[in-house]
This record gives sequence, C-alpha cells and structure tokens, in this order.
Amino acid sequence: MLEVLNREDELAMKTIKRVQLITLVAGCLGVLPSLVLPQPLAKGQAKFLGSSMSTIFSNFGTYFNQVTPENAGKWGSVEGSQGAYSWSTLDGIYSYAISNYFPFKDHNLVWGQQQPGWITGLDSAGQRAAVEKWIDTVGQRYPSMSMIDVVNEPLHASPPYLNALGGSGTTGWDWVVTAFQWARKYCFPGVKLLINDYNILGSNSATTSYIDIIDTLKVRGLIDGIGIQCHYFEFKGTGYSYPISTLQSNLNRIAAVGLPIYISEFDIDEADDSTQLANYKTYFPLLWENSAVKGITLWGYVQGTTWKPNAYLVRTDGSERSALQWLRIYVATPKVVSPVGQSGQPRDVTLTWHSVAPATSYHVQIASDSLFSTVVADTSVIDTTVHMVPLAADSTFYWHVSAVDAMGESASSTASGFTTNDQVLNVEKPGEMPTAFELLQNYPNPFNPVTQIRFTMAHVDHVRLEVYNLLGQKVATLMDGFQRAGMHEISFDASQLTSGIYLCQLRTSNYFATKKLVLLK
Repeated sequence: MLEVLNREDELAMKTIKRVQLITLVAGCLGVLPSLVLPQPLAKGQAKFLGSSMSTIFSNFGTYFNQVTPENAGKWGSVEGSQGAYSWSTLDGIYSYAISNYFPFKDHNLVWGQQQPGWITGLDSAGQRAAVEKWIDTVGQRYPSMSMIDVVNEPLHASPPYLNALGGSGTTGWDWVVTAFQWARKYCFPGVKLLINDYNILGSNSATTSYIDIIDTLKVRGLIDGIGIQCHYFEFKGTGYSYPISTLQSNLNRIAAVGLPIYISEFDIDEADDSTQLANYKTYFPLLWENSAVKGITLWGYVQGTTWKPNAYLVRTDGSERSALQWLRIYVATPKVVSPVGQSGQPRDVTLTWHSVAPATSYHVQIASDSLFSTVVADTSVIDTTVHMVPLAADSTFYWHVSAVDAMGESASSTASGFTTNDQVLNVEKPGEMPTAFELLQNYPNPFNPVTQIRFTMAHVDHVRLEVYNLLGQKVATLMDGFQRAGMHEISFDASQLTSGIYLCQLRTSNYFATKKLVLLK
C-alpha cells in the first residue's frame, strides 16, 4: 500500500509542477488566464468561496476555489466493513483539489451519523482502537489536505462510542479532546483541525455551548479553526426567522475567540429565483464581510445534486440562477486599502485596493460628496493603484472603485472619505489590520527604473521578497527576515537591469505569490 501511495504522490507532484510551469509561461507571455486555468469567483480574494462535491463537474473551477467532499469522506462511506476501505471517490476529489491548487477540507472524522454499523458491535476497547486507526489512516493518506472536520456536530449528534473516547470526563468534552489529540498526532503538520456544528448563530445559548467546547480545545493547542454550518433553515423557515442582529452578535462572539471561522455548509433553499436572490443578498454578506470568516463553502450548486432540493445555483442545462449572477458581481467588488487609515499623505494621493480576478481593469472615481453626484476625477487603470493629480486643499473627498471584466462592471466598493489641507489630513474611518497575506501589484508598472512593491501581512512571519528574470535567475533580494503584521512597502531600484519582464515573488511560511514587473527604459 505504501508503494502505491508513493507512486500516486509522485504523479500528483509532477502534475502540479506541469500546471505551475504552464501558468508561469502563460503569465509571462500575456496569455489569457482563462485559457490555462479556470477563474473561480473568489480568485485573488483574501478568503475562498468553495463548494462541496460528490461528483466533479467540469464547471466547478469556473465558480469555486475550495473543495469539501460531501459524503465521500465520512467514515460510513469509506469503511462499510471493518478493515475493507473504499477510497476511490474520496481519492478522486482530493486529487482534483490538489492539482487545481484548491484547499481541500476533509469531512469528517468523528460524527454520530453516517458511521459504519459495525462499530456498535465492538466493546469499548475495540471501539477506541477502531476510531484511532480510522483517524490515523485518513491523516496519513491525505497529507496535503488543508483542513479537516475532526468532530462534526458535537452538540447535536454525539457518537455511540462516546464513552470509549473518554465520555464527558473532567472537561465535559473529553471524548472531543481525545479525537482532536489523535488528529493532531496523525495528520501532517500544517493541516488545520476544525470543529463543525449547526444551529449555532440563531441561539445565544448554543453559541455559548459551542464556545465552551472551542475554548476547551484551544487551551490545549488542539484546534486551528471553527466551522459554522449556515443552512437556510438555520436562519428562517415556516413560522420563524432569527433576527439579523442576533446572527451578527453571535458570529462576533465566536470571532472574539481568536480563531479563523469557516462557513462550512451554506445554502439558500428557495424554488423562486427572486426569493433565493433576496435571501442571498441578506445572509451571504453578513458572513462574507466579517473579517474573522476566512472562507465560505456552499453545500452543493448543481440542480439535482444538492442536499436541499432548491438550493442549487446552476440548472441542469448549465444556466445560472439569479443568485449566482449576483454572487459573481458581489464577490468581485474590490475592497479599498488606502488612503483608509493613512493620514499624512500628499494631496496628490495614491489610491490602492485589493486585486480581483479575473478583472481586466478597474474604474476609479473621486467625488466631493458621498453620493458621487459631483465627480472630480474619473479614470480607468489596469493596476490596483492609481496616483491622482493634486486635489484641492481644505476639502473632503470620497472615492470608490469597481472591477471590469468580460462579464461587465462590478458594483462599486464601499466609499472611503478623506479630507485635505496641504496633505491628506484624516480619513473617514480607521483602517483595519490586514486579515490576510497578499502581494499587491507594484506601482508604477511599467516603471523606469524605480517602483514600489507593497504587501500585507496578517501576523508576524518570516518574509522573503525576491525578484527573478524569466530564466529563473534571482536578480534581487529585497527582504529576508521576520516582519510585523500590517501593510509594507519597499522601493525596488532596477537601474542596473535591462528592460524586460521580471517576476517578484513573496514567500512566507504559508503564503506564496508572484507579480509581473515590466521594466521599460
């Protein structure tokens, strides 16, 4: 078995290297990315938008950039008879995710449902050994998974072998602790261990109980992230609708624990397109715009394959429902970076925003009023930075940006305001600490011979910032050491280099990105 796995790993690595090479060459030659790799809606964003899958649909990568196997990873699906494993479906989904660079989250290890029937026939010692072996086997078989739901629905579906894992014990959740200890032991370093449950945000008491379990794991260093299911029935249904304020408050309470949140199972089960769209507009932004939420996974998207029959976004004929069309525009709306939270800028202000893929350009407006009825500057650029001519002193300005691609123009970002005298005096709202690592496009680009390279850091980490030519030769090391969280900017002087295309690479312990620099002398 080990030899087979090694051959599979070698093949997977060769595939990944081929895709990397194709992507690099295509980027250097200016080939449209859509001809090389699909362009998920959240590509280039600080958080992912994924979906569960049981079948690999050819259009998956057109929409999503994270994968969760819906049923294929559950214990009952894999080991129906003790010691006899059925891996083929899970292997296929895992390989698809890894070869497309999509984070793969396995679902799940310990759950009181969809487990093998034979487990109840074992004595306590046999159950304990079987659970540990199951966790060991999954951890070793899928070393490159990004995340795994270690315990699923502990508040609602505890397993029949609970006592074999320690029962309630001294913590009240010893059986959960045991499962996480084994997951930490057997999963490869870097795999994030998650807990997952439903009916959390609508109930203050459920949120309190969930935080109690999470804190029990956190103090022992056993948990890396929090899964929250957000099926439509958890928000509203016949005769009930939980207040948005309650959902928001409980989400913030969980965010205060200090761990990343992953919305693990989102859907809006409505047959009417307009009703589904209206509810997407209500609930999706509530989750997406919370800085602690690092990704949202839809629970299926193709008609006839979703757990809830009317939760699909793509019809069997390939056409898109209104909610998906809105989602594409909403996710693609740029988020401003500066001058939010940055005073002391000159009046010829530089505006910066996060990139959005697959945007081909950005539309920027500056106005003297928040309604943008009096626009003082209106321009389109291909970079994520624009340098404006000096603005009037002793004035207040507002600016926003939208993304443009082959599908049209996105909605405008939330407007940011600032005032001026000889400089930008202050901003309308304070900037937030970056919540993700991101290498931004250099400015100016093309350049001669100096350009500014900027990147954001969510926490302290070791950073290597290097520049290479198209032959793969390193021509400059701009940074190599630990850096604090926040926005960083460094000047790159290419006066000793010849005109051409160069690649700027940023590496941290868990992040890698490349931007193309164009030097024109």
